[in-house]
Amino acid sequence: MNDKSKHDPGFSALRRKAEKRLQSVQQNQTVGSPSYYEMQHLIHELEIHKIELEMQQEELLQSRADAENGLERYIQLYGFASPGYLTLSRNGTIIEANLIGAKIIGQDSSLLHGDRFGRFISDEDLPVFNALLDRVFSNNDPWYCEVRLLNDQPSKLAFEPSSTLNTGHANHRIIRIEAVLCNDGQNCRIVVSDITKQKQVKQIEATVGIRKQETIDSLADGGSDDFNHQLLDKVIHSRIRFSVLSYLNLVDQAAFVEIRNKIKATDGNLSIHMKMLETSGYVSFIKGFYRRRPQTIYRITREGRDAFNRY
Repeated sequence: MNDKSKHDPGFSALRRKAEKRLQSVQQNQTVGSPSYYEMQHLIHELEIHKIELEMQQEELLQSRADAENGLERYIQLYGFASPGYLTLSRNGTIIEANLIGAKIIGQDSSLLHGDRFGRFISDEDLPVFNALLDRVFSNNDPWYCEVRLLNDQPSKLAFEPSSTLNTGHANHRIIRIEAVLCNDGQNCRIVVSDITKQKQVKQIEATVGIRKQETIDSLADGGSDDFNHQLLDKVIHSRIRFSVLSYLNLVDQAAFVEIRNKIKATDGNLSIHMKMLETSGYVSFIKGFYRRRPQTIYRITREGRDAFNRY
């Protein structure tokens, strides 16, 4: 295009119109075209997605913190739980043990991991423990057993050391093992309890009972024909009921409050014993009022007096 056409007035006017039309087209494409709105929508969706990802990240971080806190609480509860807990593999290897379980066994919990639980059981009772593991892992059947430990030192957390008693097991301590299969089917959880003291107490009670029976049998065989302990009246054979009948046998009749004060009993306890005496026919009562207050007067019956004299 030559310079003469540039200075032509008609050309200048036409150029201005073309530039104006181009500008108008560009404005329409920038503001009103569908591609603009699509771009704005895409940007909006990306911003929302970004915020969602940030919120998900915050939730994941919070969930992780909660899980770590829960794991820490579980470890503390498991470690200091009053029963002794241990996790064993199929061959009796200790996977984990809490503090109480380690104390009952008599070992440090940090040293038990990887050790064999059967190593702490007496040789005589080891087959019993092995049978327990076979039953739990083979049949998925929760079971228990009682075995003796090789360690004869009593656990301070289980019970206070007591005087030496003949338990029939020398100085071995006795534990009760309750086992159940874990969900994975590869390990089992056991609960161990030191029952040495319970066994000692039961043996003492059994020994005392045998000696008491021997004494009774000795008295029965001694030729005493006028005494038989089995003939004692069980209704009267009680401190409170015996005291009530003794007092009524002297005074013939007395109010509930008077009887209570004389024999040093509480209202509730005395009411129960008076009901037993009434049911047996040993006392009778009448209800009335004294100074506008309800009052119960008791009397000993003829049957009660005869039973008291026989006793």
